[in-house]
Amino acid sequence: MEKRWRCTVCGYIHTGENPPEICPICGADASFFELVSQEDEAKPSSEVKSNAKPVVDQPDGEAAIRQALYRISYGLYIISAQAEGRDNGQCANTCFQITSEPARLAIGINKLNFTHELIQKSGKFGVSVLSQTGHDYARKFGYRTGRDVNKFEGVAVHRGKSGVLLLNDVLVTMEATVISQLDSGTHTLFLADVIGGEILQEGEPMTYAYFRAKK
Repeated sequence: MEKRWRCTVCGYIHTGENPPEICPICGADASFFELVSQEDEAKPSSEVKSNAKPVVDQPDGEAAIRQALYRISYGLYIISAQAEGRDNGQCANTCFQITSEPARLAIGINKLNFTHELIQKSGKFGVSVLSQTGHDYARKFGYRTGRDVNKFEGVAVHRGKSGVLLLNDVLVTMEATVISQLDSGTHTLFLADVIGGEILQEGEPMTYAYFRAKK
């Protein structure tokens, strides 16, 4: 029997071995999904506890915390990795600069994702910064696992000097080598030195809020 996962932000139900990398309804990432137990499925929907209910009833509870986190502004990026002859990429919302001297950034990747496995094996990754026309890329790289499909099929890409694939139709790309990692529960926070970058086009970067508003 396939597993069922509930988005704790909007209540969307996903069926599969793992939760989706991004919720197709509200855009929340995999960390916001909870496994639906058989006991929950047997109960009437009114009896099933869900963090997606309005937070007015629990202003100080877990639902309020999740809703507060949901309102933090994020960008959307395609994180790519390569190891042992396999390429993969995923949509991610956690990518931020740490220092400028040296150029250093951090990304947060769910431990269940294939990209996480490749980064740990290779110690390197690429970042492609989506423009506001990048909705299709967010969907293509966000809703499926790279263990089953080649997400880069049909996508214009080039290989960076580190060996990772980078998207062509994006604002900028960067390549980075991991210098340390922090176990963050469901995710790993990878700290990395930026070893390469390119500006491919001008435009406004995609944000989570823009993606949800225009999807």
